[in-house]
Amino acid sequence: MRFPETAKSSTSLAFSLGIIVAIVATGWYYVILPFQKHPQRPVFSNDLKSVPAPAPPIAAIKVAPMPQPTVKAKPKTNDAKYQGKVNASIGLVFRADPSQASKSVGGADFNTKVSVIREAPDREWVYVRNENTKEEGWVRSGNITKE
Repeated sequence: MRFPETAKSSTSLAFSLGIIVAIVATGWYYVILPFQKHPQRPVFSNDLKSVPAPAPPIAAIKVAPMPQPTVKAKPKTNDAKYQGKVNASIGLVFRADPSQASKSVGGADFNTKVSVIREAPDREWVYVRNENTKEEGWVRSGNITKE
């Protein structure tokens, strides 16, 4: 008497599993597979179908002589008031204006040589040039040690 109960439960289990497999297969076929393929490239009416021009014969190619660069000696102007080194252990950020709120225009690492070009009237800010990168900007004067 136990066999019919087992057969009913096995049949219902098989039917349930069959329904689940059918749902998963349908979802895979209609949802997952279409997104795995790349769509075709669209064709527009204004796309140009150009044919490459034939290459000219090698004898017809004329190469113009390259102009030689002229080197002009630029006199080195040292417009710096004095030389200094960065004494801030985290380095410096160069500012566009003598203000903490102005934008950053460069920087210098600790112990980098800088040239002080000019000072603000209150001498709180100095305009410096990084000797390695030639970046220029305003920094607080206390962050520079005079050499």
